[in-house]
Amino acid sequence: MMKNRHIVLTISVCLTFLGVSSAVSAKASHSYPDLFEEIVEIVEENFYDPVRINQDFLSIKDAYRKQLPQISTRKAFATLVNAMLRELNASHTYYLTPEDYEYYQLAALFSKIPDVGALFQGQDVLYPTVGIMTQSFKDRVYIVSVLPGGIAEKAGLLKGDEILSVNGSPYTPIASLRPFVGTDVSFEIRRKEQAKPFKIVMKPVLINPKQEMLDAQKASVRIIKRAGKHIGYIHIYSYAGDEYHKELLNAFVWGELKKADALIIDLRYGLGGAWPYYLNIFNRNIPALEMIDRDGKKTTVDSQWRKPAVYLVNAFSRSGKELLAFGAKKYRMATVIGERTPGQTLGGRLFPLSNNDMLFLAVQSSHIDGVNLEGVGVAPDIEVPFDVRYCSGHDVQLEKAVEYLIDGFSNESKRVR
Repeated sequence: MMKNRHIVLTISVCLTFLGVSSAVSAKASHSYPDLFEEIVEIVEENFYDPVRINQDFLSIKDAYRKQLPQISTRKAFATLVNAMLRELNASHTYYLTPEDYEYYQLAALFSKIPDVGALFQGQDVLYPTVGIMTQSFKDRVYIVSVLPGGIAEKAGLLKGDEILSVNGSPYTPIASLRPFVGTDVSFEIRRKEQAKPFKIVMKPVLINPKQEMLDAQKASVRIIKRAGKHIGYIHIYSYAGDEYHKELLNAFVWGELKKADALIIDLRYGLGGAWPYYLNIFNRNIPALEMIDRDGKKTTVDSQWRKPAVYLVNAFSRSGKELLAFGAKKYRMATVIGERTPGQTLGGRLFPLSNNDMLFLAVQSSHIDGVNLEGVGVAPDIEVPFDVRYCSGHDVQLEKAVEYLIDGFSNESKRVR
């Protein structure tokens, strides 16, 4: 795949979506030279930095055009185009085929756009999944997140597991699962380095990516009991839609997190798409409402989180999630713990192509409080490196967040005394 430290199921959703291009070629030609020129035209007319296009893209495209005679497969063409697009040094800029999870992620987000919906004949966007996110390290594939409530979690897979094979073949996100939806698939797993592999059998399902992320968020909610305190936890896998933020609000206004003493909001992995105004949950200047019925029973409705809070971030907390980390850190709304975010904050636009592949292209830059985070990212308040390989489900960043919050309560107690 084209992006460094590739993670499946992950995309950097743009800060704003400008709609699908009305200039998508209507011709049916799928020859690679024609498709290449179609992509080049879209880039030249829409890329957010015309100076970069005028100064450098002519030589870049010419160099890759010369390699086209050697291209004979769709995979090779995608590799070539993505190599060309990487030279633009821009986030939200890559070529997608139906063999990429991002293809379905983006299509699900914007399926109501006519040209996108047409790719799926107006039907629901579905993809095969067992509920894992993976990352490749030197040609080895590791699970970096197991979606709560999903098939893999129920089967016993853990964060840090290495996937050696699926039904005896190398693991690829779509191709390994698509032919076996609803039937048993054997995953060969190694949990510890040099340990003996074992097998886990699962049945892939078809699901809408947006729904999968929302279901995982709901299932992630839990209370971590430590030192007499209740630490609430929720993992927001996607922020690409108000429904995800509403679910966060529901969890601490009405749900299990309401009585937590502190809150950890996990922004690692998954999709971006958050807006800065989501930080308003930490605004303490909005009053709480107390409601009293005829029997004198009182119910407090408080839409704000007024207790200690942590954002967990890493190199895959992209796009809008980076804006939240920036604002939380700058205005001391929540403590940011983990690793520097990737600095992928351009605004992207989706272009379906004449062969039904898609081009995701950066068409806007963005500044937050005058700061350009593209290529820079957000450094955490507390840095905690984490090598997920063979961690057997142990999460040092999460543990640090819990430890930090508990220490805060302990220090506050000493000050009171």
